Amino acid sequence: MENERALIDRRSTSTVSGLTVRSTGLAAATLLGGLLCVVVAYPLLVPILWATVLAVLACPLHQWVKRRLEYPSIAAAFVAGAVALLVVVPFAFIVAQLLQQIADGAARLQSSEASRLWQDALARQPQLATLIEWVGQRVDLKSLVGQWTGGAAKFLQELLAGSIASVAGWLIMFFMLFFFLRDRVRMLAGVERFLPLTGAETHEVFKVTADTIQATVYGTLAVGLVQGTLGGLVFWWLELPTPLFWGAVMALLSVLPVLGAAIVWMPVAAYFALQGHWPDALALTAFGAIVIGLIDNLIYPLIVKDRLHLHAVPVLVSIIGGLIVFGASGIVLGPLLLAVTDALVKIWRRRLGIQVGGATTAADGSNSSGPHVET
Repeated sequence: MENERALIDRRSTSTVSGLTVRSTGLAAATLLGGLLCVVVAYPLLVPILWATVLAVLACPLHQWVKRRLEYPSIAAAFVAGAVALLVVVPFAFIVAQLLQQIADGAARLQSSEASRLWQDALARQPQLATLIEWVGQRVDLKSLVGQWTGGAAKFLQELLAGSIASVAGWLIMFFMLFFFLRDRVRMLAGVERFLPLTGAETHEVFKVTADTIQATVYGTLAVGLVQGTLGGLVFWWLELPTPLFWGAVMALLSVLPVLGAAIVWMPVAAYFALQGHWPDALALTAFGAIVIGLIDNLIYPLIVKDRLHLHAVPVLVSIIGGLIVFGASGIVLGPLLLAVTDALVKIWRRRLGIQVGGATTAADGSNSSGPHVET
């Protein structure tokens, strides 16, 4: 009997050891496969991110169209095509026009007329002429400005060429948008099964994700629209050429932190000062710095901060840090990472029974009133 019991114990130990080895091997293989999937998908991070953003924004339109069309694929294709037109056409037009304006400006700077206008401006400002002369003895300002303008034109040309070269990325983005719209319910259900969260917790994370995307995009668009409109109006009031175009450029550049629309109006104010038009220069500087510059602090926090229920400082850090780390995609990805992380921390606090917002919940999350995301 003892020999049989010892044999059974050895077999049990061997079985447990075998299961442990197989489980460890399976976990290692799963982890390796997941890492390889991330490596494979990383080059497509930007198209995937923006396809997700566009899918969240276009979801109400897609639901409206789907109720009126019998075939889901046709409804998704129609909405994806409409979104593509709304995104690509204005962007291509503004970049092409801006490239033309900078090329014309570079040509004017290299002409003899530009030199004459420059000398006339210095003649009207003797103090400024003295300063320019002192600086000019150490720096070739005209050559520097010409190089900067030429470099800006070259940069935009490379940007346009890069946009053309990356047309595959745009196609992939809209291709993914089609499937994100058509198969949204199944995809969300698959993600819900994969996440180690309860149903209410998963819906809470989904809602935070959707709210963050909508808040950041709509907040950015609102700020850009207001800044571009005000900038175009002040350019029109000062009788500057093509105020509508430059208003659109200021709206596009408003997504950049710190400078934003100032990239457009500051050189114009400097030009007015050189020409001796101090009232116009001071008016444009004051309007740009006080009115246009403060729009970010008035509109954006109202749309983003209040909807995400986060303090303005971490939101600002997430936006600037996101832009530095992820480029243009960081304006959405930075706040999104912050908001989702904040939601996960709140879920952990509820599971541990720690007081959150004046109330505690059970560890299993069954009492969580996590918001529901319509699928």
